[in-house]
Amino acid sequence: MTFILFRKLLRDVRPALIVVCLILFAFSAFWVKIAQRVTVEIAPVFNSVALVFGDKNLFQDVLFKGPGKVSQAALGWGDLNFEKPNDFLAMGMLHPIVLTLCVVWAVGRSSGAVAGELDRGTMELLMSQPVPRNRLILAHFLVDLVVLPTVCLAFFAGTQFGLAVVGDFIPDYTSLKSLKLPKGMANPFAIPANPEALPVSGLGEFPGLSNTAAFMFAVSGVTIALSSFGRSRWKVTGYAVLVIVVMFVANTIGQLWEPAAFVRPLTLFFYYQPQKVMLDGNWLVDVGTAWPGGPMLPGVGVLLAVGIAGYLLALRTFTRRDLPAPL
Repeated sequence: MTFILFRKLLRDVRPALIVVCLILFAFSAFWVKIAQRVTVEIAPVFNSVALVFGDKNLFQDVLFKGPGKVSQAALGWGDLNFEKPNDFLAMGMLHPIVLTLCVVWAVGRSSGAVAGELDRGTMELLMSQPVPRNRLILAHFLVDLVVLPTVCLAFFAGTQFGLAVVGDFIPDYTSLKSLKLPKGMANPFAIPANPEALPVSGLGEFPGLSNTAAFMFAVSGVTIALSSFGRSRWKVTGYAVLVIVVMFVANTIGQLWEPAAFVRPLTLFFYYQPQKVMLDGNWLVDVGTAWPGGPMLPGVGVLLAVGIAGYLLALRTFTRRDLPAPL
């Protein structure tokens, strides 16, 4: 019976899953093209001009100063280098579009697990079947185990498709070569005669996206725990979104204002650092940056633990609560 319920739930989410996967596939493919434009056309020009002034990081320091620094911190791009294709590809996993889709998917699907069935009046019909209550929570858990990796694989496939289509990342100095300089003035920019292709690979995204899957699972666990208490899907959705937004704001303020940094380890976003996994193979998050003397914790492990805790709370609550009759 559990398998039948699992198939039914999977069939229900299939249209939305296809749409989300197509959006992420298209976004990641276009992000590859954006990465190519920035790293082979814009960055080389900026670096060449900056070297004339004796400071290679001149433009990056100017662009990401003030409001730019705030945006960089909020999006988690602080340690990434815009000149390196792999670094720029890693930014795709931190982009607001990706984060928003991940949160919307996890909240939207899990909010309907219990509260949605009660809201639609279908819970009474479902419980009239020989289905123990714990099997419903188990079926939703199994759906997450299938769906969340599928969403991440769609993003990974889009990156690989984009890399196959755009070709090599060869720095382009055409704009500097075509500058109209005063007569007799030599071109002051050091322009390589045959620039070498920049190293780029999207394979590191695969382990990095495990952090994304764990993040969605944590959001799903929090939401399904709220759903097990409620009877209105939209109220549960509102509460879940409020919790996630508060976490995001708290994590961002903690990054920008040191006295508030102690709240960051209490948010899910603190443990969402897929760029470090992709670029450095670093799976650990230093809690000591917010709590002096704090340990190094595996980010993926913490997120998975939050998700499992949410499902266990949902299981305990749903199997013990009284189910109201449909209105």
